[in-house]
Amino acid sequence: MKVLSLAALALVAQQALAASPDLQAVVRYETVSQGADGVEKTVRYSERWVRQNGHVWRERLNAAAPHRHDDDGHQHLDFAAAPRHVWRDAKGELRVEFVHAAKRERIVVEKREWNDAGFDGSWARASQLVDASQLRGFAKKHESADVAIYRKAGKTLRWSERWQMPLQVTLRSADGRQRETITVAPQALPAGAVPPWRRSAAWPARDYLDTLD
Repeated sequence: MKVLSLAALALVAQQALAASPDLQAVVRYETVSQGADGVEKTVRYSERWVRQNGHVWRERLNAAAPHRHDDDGHQHLDFAAAPRHVWRDAKGELRVEFVHAAKRERIVVEKREWNDAGFDGSWARASQLVDASQLRGFAKKHESADVAIYRKAGKTLRWSERWQMPLQVTLRSADGRQRETITVAPQALPAGAVPPWRRSAAWPARDYLDTLD
C-alpha cells in the first residue's frame, strides 16, 4: 500500500529558515494500514535528528549494519536507513552525502541521483521535516504561545514556533484504512556537542554511482 506523503502538507513557517534554532530530536514514525482482507499491518521506526548551523543529520535508530551479499561480496548500503547529511555550501547549493560507518566512508550523491537515493531535493523537508513554506486551506488555532495546530481533511499538524519543527503530524486516508503518525521530541543541543558529521568528515568520499556496481 502507498504510504501517505508528507509532501501533501502545505504549511507556513513564521520565521526564515536561517532563524531555525539548533536542536537534536528523536522522530518516531508509525504507519497503520488495513487491507481489503481486514488484516492490519503496523510499521514503526525512529530516527535521530541533529540540526546545527545549516547542517542536518538524520539516522535510523536500531538499524543493523549493512550485510554482505553472496553474489558480489560487497556490503551494500541501505540508503533509507543510513545516516544522511544535508547542508548548504558556501554558494548556497544543497549537498547530500550518506555515511557508510562499516566501511568508514562517505557516499556523495550528486543532484542527478538525489531521487534515486531517496532525497527529494527539498531543504524545507530536510531541515524541518515538513514543507513549511505556505499554508493553503488549513484551519489554524493556537494550543499555547508556542504551539499552533493546523487541520485540513484528515491532516493535523502541531507546530512548534520555538523549534521551527512539528511536534506531531497525523495523516489519515479518506477511507480510514491508513493512518500515519509522526512524533517529534526536540531538545536543545548540549553545550560543546560535536556534530555527528564532523566525526566522518575526514573519511574518504565515494560517488553514489560507484556503489551500484
